[in-house]
Amino acid sequence: MQERLLRGATVVSGADRLDQQVRWCHTLLDVLREDGDLSTTVALADETELDAHRWGTLMRSGCAAVVVRGEGKTRMPTIPLDPAPVVVHVPMSVSRRALVELVATLSLAHETHVLQYGQRVHSTLAGLLHRGAGLTALCSRLAWLSECSVAVLGTDLHLLAFDPGPAQLDPAAVTSAVKDAADRLAELTPRGAHHQVVVLDLVVRDRPLTCVVGVIELVEQRDGWVMLLDDTAAINDHDIAEHRVAVEQAVTIVGTELLRVRGLERAEERARGNFLHALLHARFSNRADLMARALHYDFDVDGRYGVVVIHSGGLIARGDSPTRLADMAREATRLLESPDHQTLAAVVGDVIAVVRQVSPTRRGQADPAMDELRDFATALDRRLAERSHGDVLVAYGRPVSGAEGISESYREARVALDLRQRLQVAGVCGFADLRVDSVLLELAQQQNGRDFSAELLDPLRAERDGSLVEVARVYVEAGGNLNEAARRLSVHRNTMLYKLERISRLLQRDVRDPDSQFALWLAVRLTDLDESARRVSRDLTSG
Repeated sequence: MQERLLRGATVVSGADRLDQQVRWCHTLLDVLREDGDLSTTVALADETELDAHRWGTLMRSGCAAVVVRGEGKTRMPTIPLDPAPVVVHVPMSVSRRALVELVATLSLAHETHVLQYGQRVHSTLAGLLHRGAGLTALCSRLAWLSECSVAVLGTDLHLLAFDPGPAQLDPAAVTSAVKDAADRLAELTPRGAHHQVVVLDLVVRDRPLTCVVGVIELVEQRDGWVMLLDDTAAINDHDIAEHRVAVEQAVTIVGTELLRVRGLERAEERARGNFLHALLHARFSNRADLMARALHYDFDVDGRYGVVVIHSGGLIARGDSPTRLADMAREATRLLESPDHQTLAAVVGDVIAVVRQVSPTRRGQADPAMDELRDFATALDRRLAERSHGDVLVAYGRPVSGAEGISESYREARVALDLRQRLQVAGVCGFADLRVDSVLLELAQQQNGRDFSAELLDPLRAERDGSLVEVARVYVEAGGNLNEAARRLSVHRNTMLYKLERISRLLQRDVRDPDSQFALWLAVRLTDLDESARRVSRDLTSG
């Protein structure tokens, strides 16, 4: 209305709606024949062409405005519509062609301005991306370009980057408001909505905002959203159009930066995992090699450490992906974080191994290391059990001094884990908790121990299906109680008596004698320990 061509124009009605954006100007007959959306179209008519019927049709057509050419004041019939339609009277000296050209020129100028703005946003953000400025710099520059607050959110609706912009919004308040609107956001941006930009109304601490949201979705994977938050009370269509263009340009560039960061994190994680595997399996060529690699990760080679291992009955076999195991390992490193206790974690087969730094010993004081390891292992057991929705087995080795001893603590943790599964020990289990077994482990791996076990158990293994070994095991674990052993094996008492007599004949000693029961218990336990040690050794060698 401020153009020179319209200086003699008069607004007949709808003066409060002159801020609408228009793109087209058509003659009366063209508008009357059009069945589509006319919300951005101006109808141009001579006063002589308008009768009561055509006035009514125009008012109900939904067109943005009606421009009437005439010599006198435009007289329009009373048509009860709310809100009142925009009707503008212009003199007959204003030609139809000039009006059509004016609307087309202004519309093209608007589109050109938006495209130029989009090009400016793209070139600015792309320059930052190529220089590796990072996500925070991209977020801040977008806030400067749009004069809005900008938030980059992950798929879990947590802020990855934020700039308060001129509105100086609080990031915690924005996060809370977005989470409250999570259902509306998911509905507006469904999966597969590639580069879709939507407008969402948010209220942040009783402050209404217009939020323009773009989906970050690259290589068929959703990585989150880019949000422009405008607190302008009288925001218009032009502002929203600019925000849409800015977000459309930003989502691709921000998504590319997220892919780059994720790739760097994974490469760093793989390198850290290789370092941890070398620690667990003592695969450093010399101490200089150990110190050089440890320096890169700020790892104290002279510190005191303990190893915790986690297993949940075959995670991968139950369908969990290696990616999920890696996520659980990362979660283990974030548990009970402390500047004085460094934690490294890695996936070794279907077991998660965690190296946890513990406090050094102090002369004249109780060693706190075992309690620290137990507390950490217990917290880890609780957290991962909640996450995996199943039983998790956690075991740990004894604390060792120096990085070179970590492999021994890992070996003890694996043995404790295997024994916990075999003996069905409840709760978190440490190698030191298996006091008798830790003492017998060395004997079990010696030839004397193996000969002793074979002398007692081989005659029982040679008998039919070898089930007499299990009968002897259950009998001695039941303390020589005949009825309890029969109950555990689900056999009749007489059957149990018959099997015990066969065992006594094969061993040539009365199995009911306490010394014979102890000898059987020792042979069975040495066999279990030897098998556990062999299995762990194979895993360590192949790991």
